Amino acid sequence: MEQPKRTLHELKIALAILRMNAVARSSRHRLISSSALFFCWRNSPPDTLIEVLQARITGRYAQDTFEDFIKRVEDITLGHRALDIEAFLSARKPSAAKIPSAIRNAEYKRALEDAVDIPEELYPPMQDGMLSRTSPDSELLDYPVISYSREPAQQIYTTYPIYYGTDRLLEPGRTVKFGGFRSEGTIAYGVAEVSIPHIHREGKLERPWLWPTQTKGNPNKHIVVHSNALLALDAWFTSAKEYLSHQGIGQDPSKKEGLLFIHGYNVGFDAALWRAAQLCHDLKFPGLMMCFSWASLGTPGGYPADEATVDWSAANLRQYLTHVTEQLGLSALHIVAHSMGNRALLSVLENWKLKPGTTPIHQIILAAPDVDTSRFKQIGQVFHTFEQVTLYASRHDRAIAVSRFVHSYPRAGDANPPLVMSSLSTVDVSVAGKDMFGLGHSYIADVSKVFRDLFYVVRHRHKPDQRAGITKRDEGYWELT
Repeated sequence: MEQPKRTLHELKIALAILRMNAVARSSRHRLISSSALFFCWRNSPPDTLIEVLQARITGRYAQDTFEDFIKRVEDITLGHRALDIEAFLSARKPSAAKIPSAIRNAEYKRALEDAVDIPEELYPPMQDGMLSRTSPDSELLDYPVISYSREPAQQIYTTYPIYYGTDRLLEPGRTVKFGGFRSEGTIAYGVAEVSIPHIHREGKLERPWLWPTQTKGNPNKHIVVHSNALLALDAWFTSAKEYLSHQGIGQDPSKKEGLLFIHGYNVGFDAALWRAAQLCHDLKFPGLMMCFSWASLGTPGGYPADEATVDWSAANLRQYLTHVTEQLGLSALHIVAHSMGNRALLSVLENWKLKPGTTPIHQIILAAPDVDTSRFKQIGQVFHTFEQVTLYASRHDRAIAVSRFVHSYPRAGDANPPLVMSSLSTVDVSVAGKDMFGLGHSYIADVSKVFRDLFYVVRHRHKPDQRAGITKRDEGYWELT
């Protein structure tokens, strides 16, 4: 794979972090592990490295030090060995294949000393006997990082299995972890156990306030991923079928249905699982809950990279959907796509053919689609082949407004005015707030009305004229009241 080009500022920040790591004895005192930095350096799209690192750095000390590096990057100077370390970072030297052992090598540490010079004041504060800025045998001050790692004694939450597929690159480590980088075109399949606390409010995504997404959280208070297991494709099929068989006791046909969530821009892997579980809980969905997580970079500044990736992911989503509809024996499949995720889904649906004996796609919900309106109309010619296609749009969605400004063309998720076309049920949800599924954004109380409407679409397959809480406008669209 071709290595992305890095800027001088990115090189300075990377070498400064490696230099700090070299003088820290304990891993908990590093801004980010050297192995993780190497991984990000080699996989982050161009001009995104700083933001990618920032999203992964946790703890007050680490975040503050990183911010200081960014503010004073002009004061970080490179030495005559900088290109040697840069070549090592970019895997242009054979020794780069063994990163953990190489970064402990004395020659590597000497090269770092000659590669970068960090101003004295950018080093963390010292206490006698605790830190030497040049000695690798010293330790940095211990700054606490808040994290809930233990399960509470009393379990006041409900756990849901999420059967996912993802084309994200699996990151090195002892646990299953997917970041924002693309795989080599392969799809990983797995099952994650995600819990919803009993204090959960409809439409809300309970997470620790003002703490990084890497923080696990308290399952009695927050939505939490408890476990994540990768499975071979055949094992994934078997597990899903066994779950459906267990759910189907009593012969309720709805328990043989599947619900697939496809997230939008600026969404990490865990955040996609949180939202999938929240949808399953709020919609009281009794069947198989699934999630396709495309390789969103998961950072606000990653919009251009996400745009390129979601188009790349369409072929992988098609493969995932093919497996789901042909191998699981579902009686029906419903799909909820949000924001930019609609681009991949619509690209697949444009040429989707229902094969005899496979699962039909029934309800398709396009929430705030960040899709060119004219392109949406082109694809919309196939909407009549599905049971019902519902579009949720809002005049107050700031993300859609920004996209409209950037692209200079209207977006289908905008309601200025709402899009009206045959075989499409458009619902203007402007009264519900800024963003129905906006991960990390604020909510207002009326968002529950949107989930109420979604409940009747997914669970009961009601047409708009069968649903309370929405009214028909003369222009041909429906409006949340």
